[in-house]
Amino acid sequence: MTSVPLKIGHKEVKRWFLEMTGEPAYLNPVLPDHTGIRLFKGGCDDYRALNKQIGGDLGWIDRQLMSDEDLTKIISNPEVKIYVIYSGGVQAGFAEMDHRTKDEVHLEYFGLAPNFRGKGLGKIFLNWVIAEAWKSKPVKFLLNTCEIDHPGALPLYLKSGFKIAAIRIEKQAILV
Repeated sequence: MTSVPLKIGHKEVKRWFLEMTGEPAYLNPVLPDHTGIRLFKGGCDDYRALNKQIGGDLGWIDRQLMSDEDLTKIISNPEVKIYVIYSGGVQAGFAEMDHRTKDEVHLEYFGLAPNFRGKGLGKIFLNWVIAEAWKSKPVKFLLNTCEIDHPGALPLYLKSGFKIAAIRIEKQAILV
């Protein structure tokens, strides 16, 4: 089977840059029964498949376009932790945390597969991710989201304790 080349364009989108500067005291990330979290151990193809499964419908294409060499540098770096949440043995979502910047943790990707959204698992998983990030004692925990992400993303991040540090209009690669 031959693959169809991707047609890429760009769109200006509003992007919110969020930060958390102190560990929340309220976290109690108890996972539901039949749910677990494991570190991702795959290669580029496995990562791209996971990324597409979780964010393909939201326009997550940056990692799909990245060369294998550049992607391998990220996903094989011991300072980058990719956690996959499973529900009933099925991949339900993932979170990618980058610890490469001193005193900071960057949440590069966070999301759930479409059939797991809207059921409360995102909030539980995000609380788990926040607790995990603060184990490394950062000064800041950072992330960004934009208007083409899931409409519940920004409200969830704000309810979880992140604050808006900046808002910018940026060009975003999109499929056309």
